[in-house]
Amino acid sequence: MENLESSTEVWQVEAGGSIYDTSFDEMKTWIAEGSLLRIDRVRKGNLRWIEAGKVPTLLEFFNAKDAAEPIAPTITTSSTEILGVSETTNTFVNSPEPITPQRDDICSLHAEAPAAFQCQTCSNFFCKACPSSYGSNVKICPFCGAMCEQIQKVAQVRAESQRRSTAVTEGFGFGDLTRALMHPFRFKVSLLFGALMFALFSIGQSAAGFGGIFMMASALFCFMFANMLTFGILGNVADNFSQGKLDENFMPSFDDFNIWDDVVHPFFLSIGVYISSFGPLIAVLLIAFFVVVGSVQDELSAAQTQAARTVSRDLPLAANAAAQSERVKEIIAKDANQMQRRVEAVESGEIPEESLSERSAVADANAFNRDTEAMVAEANDLINQHRKAQLESTIGPSPETKAKEQAAMFQQLLNKGILLLILLTAALLWGLFYFPAACTVAGYTRSFAATVNPLVGLDTIKRLGSDYVKLLVMAFVLVVLSIVVHAVLSNIFTGFDLPAVGNIPGAFIGYFFTFYFSVVFSCLIGYMLFKAADRLELYSR
Repeated sequence: MENLESSTEVWQVEAGGSIYDTSFDEMKTWIAEGSLLRIDRVRKGNLRWIEAGKVPTLLEFFNAKDAAEPIAPTITTSSTEILGVSETTNTFVNSPEPITPQRDDICSLHAEAPAAFQCQTCSNFFCKACPSSYGSNVKICPFCGAMCEQIQKVAQVRAESQRRSTAVTEGFGFGDLTRALMHPFRFKVSLLFGALMFALFSIGQSAAGFGGIFMMASALFCFMFANMLTFGILGNVADNFSQGKLDENFMPSFDDFNIWDDVVHPFFLSIGVYISSFGPLIAVLLIAFFVVVGSVQDELSAAQTQAARTVSRDLPLAANAAAQSERVKEIIAKDANQMQRRVEAVESGEIPEESLSERSAVADANAFNRDTEAMVAEANDLINQHRKAQLESTIGPSPETKAKEQAAMFQQLLNKGILLLILLTAALLWGLFYFPAACTVAGYTRSFAATVNPLVGLDTIKRLGSDYVKLLVMAFVLVVLSIVVHAVLSNIFTGFDLPAVGNIPGAFIGYFFTFYFSVVFSCLIGYMLFKAADRLELYSR
């Protein structure tokens, strides 16, 4: 039996040193005429050349020719489906009797034996005894010499191909967000163990706040291990899902633990993601910091130099003036007090009224006294400034000086704020937009060079199209959920907030949710890669 597709398939025949393009029906005619022999080589499409006598679909025609029997008719098969009921109609040419089709559950050479293998080239089925064996796993087709696979594996590949085709037709959507949210709970032990490790590593990063080289080194190692875990999961999920292995554990296997592959390499991938995503933002911040700080320091240095010169010039005079003013102040104050008592006595009638000149002299004395006090205060300020400058040159700026520097820096930021604000906003938006793409590239390439190269990420975004927009929306939903969870935990454990170490219980539980959301994000990238494998040229191995 031949279906319509087989009847119209292009075949090639090699005979007499020449190659002829033909069809299956024409080869039947040639067999009947004796033009096509068993030893002639044929092939269908681009398959390998085999002898015509070893092609199962031609075998019955050669047998009929040898037995001088008429060639069996061609049968075309068409299938229709009405209201969910499938119906197959066979059309027989030149014969009222149906011919039993070749079955895929029996051997092509032994009709009584069940099929166990299928050739990957000529698609024939064979029992366990037919293929030649090389080693324990390699089976060779007796017809074309290609490799044979077990029928169960072939069926699994077909089912996987069908699932991939259905998933690609369905497309990446918000249904995948639900599947990603549920996937980590299918592996509860891995979820609990991974969340515990991530929480411990994340809490350990706060050791840098205690100072000291050992604490800094411990915090760095904790940061490396935390990134090792999250980006190791990202790479494992991306690798499995892109191959259609949607039921695999998200946690990478540590059976063959390697410090480079399992720690250092994921850490560098994370660094590559941060550089390509938020590198421009960091660069703008550094440039703004050095420009503003340099400007502020120049202004402060100039002011301090001028103040130092003024103090150095006026300090001796101020000191002498202060000493003399104190003496003059005492004398004038004494005279002013005497005059004041005389005025009060005149007003009370104890002594006769004097001229108004005495009252004027008292007022002038009081005014002079106030001027003298101002001069003393100014001299004391100069002396204090000189002492302060000497002290800061020895032990560093005082809190007051630091406050002035920060105020000056803030003023500089305000003066140059428009340009910096535009640059910072653009860099921040780039980081938020590009971060999922950088994670995607890191996941399916496992290459640091590709991860830091924005051209690779932009090409990936272009190939993904609207799927990347959906990923951005889903990632935003996860970020909002994470913020809400952390806010709730912070309020619940607010009584455990300590000055030096913070809210350790709330942070520890919060890191459990952070790990969970990172796994969900990795699964989202995995589903997207699975459904966009053809566009990204990611083929299952």
